[in-house]
Amino acid sequence: MNQRNDKGQRQGYWERYYLDGELKNKGNYINGKKDGHWSWYTNGGNIWYKGNYINGDRDGYWEWYHINGNLIEKEFVL
Repeated sequence: MNQRNDKGQRQGYWERYYLDGELKNKGNYINGKKDGHWSWYTNGGNIWYKGNYINGDRDGYWEWYHINGNLIEKEFVL
């Protein structure tokens, strides 16, 4: 987790945390670019938004959630 390749770029699975230790986001990097499924969370631990990346660019369905956990928006990105 939270590794870098020989060029110093983020590589593999990463997690970031708020100062209080709560998970902020998680996902994968390939050669320093976000790739695959990513999720972001509120400081209370609820899902905030999630979606996919391909080679650092958003791709496919993205979803945003209200603090109560209800889906409030869904977007398809090419």
